[in-house]
Amino acid sequence: MIVRRRLLTLSTIALSALLAAMIVPLIGTYASDRTQELFVTRQADVNRFAVVAGTALETGSVASLRAELDRYEEVHGARVVVVDADRQTVATSPGDLDPGTVARPVARALAGNSAEKPDPVWPWSDDTFVIASPIGRDAHVLGAVVMETPTAAARHDVAMRLALLVAAGFAVLLAAAAGVAVPLVRWILRPVGDLDDAARRVAHGELTTRVPESTGPPELRRLATSFNDMANHVQLAQRQQSDLVADASHQLGNPLTALRLRVETLSADASPEDAAQLDLVLAETDRLTRIVDSLLDLGQVGADPPPVKEVDLVVAVRERCRMWEPALPGLVVDAPAEAVALASDEVVDVFLDAALDNAAKFAPGSPVEVTVARPLDGVSVAVRDHGEGIRGDDLEKVGSRFFRSAQHQNVRGTGLGLAIVRAHVVRVGGTFSVAGPPDGGFEVRVTLPHPCRRPSPGQA
Repeated sequence: MIVRRRLLTLSTIALSALLAAMIVPLIGTYASDRTQELFVTRQADVNRFAVVAGTALETGSVASLRAELDRYEEVHGARVVVVDADRQTVATSPGDLDPGTVARPVARALAGNSAEKPDPVWPWSDDTFVIASPIGRDAHVLGAVVMETPTAAARHDVAMRLALLVAAGFAVLLAAAAGVAVPLVRWILRPVGDLDDAARRVAHGELTTRVPESTGPPELRRLATSFNDMANHVQLAQRQQSDLVADASHQLGNPLTALRLRVETLSADASPEDAAQLDLVLAETDRLTRIVDSLLDLGQVGADPPPVKEVDLVVAVRERCRMWEPALPGLVVDAPAEAVALASDEVVDVFLDAALDNAAKFAPGSPVEVTVARPLDGVSVAVRDHGEGIRGDDLEKVGSRFFRSAQHQNVRGTGLGLAIVRAHVVRVGGTFSVAGPPDGGFEVRVTLPHPCRRPSPGQA
């Protein structure tokens, strides 16, 4: 989403710059034309006044000239002054002119030069500009006519045209953004979003996820093809690994069964001393069988994620704990009336079987507490015993495959129980943790997501 906003912002800025590059020359041309039109019109009037003023200066009759200047200011709002060669005012309209404003144009006119063309009029320009024209006969300059022309009408026209162009540009910008920029950015980023979502799913264990290879720019299509090839290889590698574990477990099972039968046969006819040794062989054979079965279970965890559904953990926990009560007389369940979470059918049973079996083996005779709680991050189930617990750095290794703590090396087991639990819990979007409470014992806890929050399978 952030990348999309950035691309839209950049494309909007680029399009705005393009529209500005088109609007500025257009409005500049219009302002120049409108100023030229006003200048030409007022210059013609000034030239006419110069002819009339020349006659008035020669004859000394300026009354009619004053009357005409009065009418002109009344109609056009322009103030006009006629000066002689000594810069003395001969006739003027009722308005006053700023001497500082007209000094330079008057000097230029008395020098026999025509009026300078004013700069283009903009909405923020001065209210007036000055035009001056010489009065003369042949090469002799008799005086000058100075006109201060209002620019309100021209500035209004330029402002209206500018507003129209800006509004049209804004409309074009919106239309281009909605019809071109947004679809284009969406077309470019859709494959990126698909890749991001697919990568997250693959990282969380959904190895069947693939992305479309026929959308987006060619570079992103090639990237999608490469991603799908990678996902295929990862899925194949995991399938081969799972098949290897399953095949190895299966192939080891038959020889172990045959070995046990042969040892039992020998044990039936053996002397007491030999029978004792054969019992040790049988015990090791059973241990190896359990390891093979655990490996088979662990290999099956890598298959497709199981479907999750809403499960009342309180019901599931109480039913399973009822099965373990004969083996754990001190078993206590602390749970609310209901605690619904997202889980698979077997995850609670797998967890309790492993955790309670460990409590029975490693903390025999101690009280065992099973607690169901509803923290903010999900629904948790914890199993705690009050045995000697796990010492030192070994606590961080609990849940690793084949891990056995130093003080429990002589207790039967494979070191795969909690590793299998961790794998099952992570597959359904839960978390797994262990702790050594300050007052002793050992606690293992799993937290499963609320029904209102459906995580991607495999989310740790």
